[in-house]
Amino acid sequence: MLKGINKQIIEIKCTENECFDKILLFVNANKNHLHPDILRKNAVDIASAITGDKMFSTNRKFNFAAVISTIIGVAMLVLLLIALCM
Repeated sequence: MLKGINKQIIEIKCTENECFDKILLFVNANKNHLHPDILRKNAVDIASAITGDKMFSTNRKFNFAAVISTIIGVAMLVLLLIALCM
């Protein structure tokens, strides 16, 4: 959950993480003129990378390789089960 944003510090409260309470991000002085939505998106991306928590992620990309690998794995499992049943 993003608690607040100002021109200098972005505070991200990590309620789901048992080790950390919050993440503080200090905005570069030459970037504090950026729109808060841009800063917020970058903060969410960093929080996701730090915590590994997809809850923060707002930009999920389709992973074609993962889908193909899953389909191949399921197909191999089905073939193995068919071979064992014969």
